[in-house]
Amino acid sequence: MNRFTTGIITGLRYLFLVASVAGALALTFYLYRAFFVPEQPADVITLNVRQRPALDWETELGQMQDARQQLAGRDSALLLPRSRSFVLVQHEASAARRLALRLVNAEPQSVPRVVAALLFCWLVYRILRDLRPGQPFAPANVRRLRWLGVLLIGCDVYYWLAHWWLSAYLADAAAGLTPVMDFGSSLVANWLIGVLLLLVATGYQRGVELAEDAEFTV
Repeated sequence: MNRFTTGIITGLRYLFLVASVAGALALTFYLYRAFFVPEQPADVITLNVRQRPALDWETELGQMQDARQQLAGRDSALLLPRSRSFVLVQHEASAARRLALRLVNAEPQSVPRVVAALLFCWLVYRILRDLRPGQPFAPANVRRLRWLGVLLIGCDVYYWLAHWWLSAYLADAAAGLTPVMDFGSSLVANWLIGVLLLLVATGYQRGVELAEDAEFTV
């Protein structure tokens, strides 16, 4: 690696180290607030929710087509309602469920999202730390790349399970509402990136083996 590449890797390494420290501090703050100083008093919880569309997709599609026809040749606009975001404040008798809901819906970020970001930054920092000039293949980085892939796949699994659980909870608590989740908003599915990282780890493992064979040959 030349000096420019080494400088970029060093800068990224310190950047992810700072992000890891910031994530650890944020996680400590969120856990402290959830366990010891909750914003909600007693048995009150706050959930970020969205109103389910009152119309099914066929009716909504028909309305969109009608709107396009109405606007044909006109210089105007039509606003069609879909869904709106709300904050649901209610009582929850179960202490365990109340704590879980507060962790999943912590503001401004949920605790699972902070944990995932912290682990991601820490793993990337460890990968960059072991990249040395003349030694691009570090055996320990194979394991870390695999953990990154598993982490990203786990983020989507968490999103599906948490969304299912919160949807079931809201169905009993308030009809017509769906949860607003932190995960699942990326342009590319996390599980797809995770699978790609697992494939990269396999190729990296082959590079490590070739580098070790070259050392033994010399």
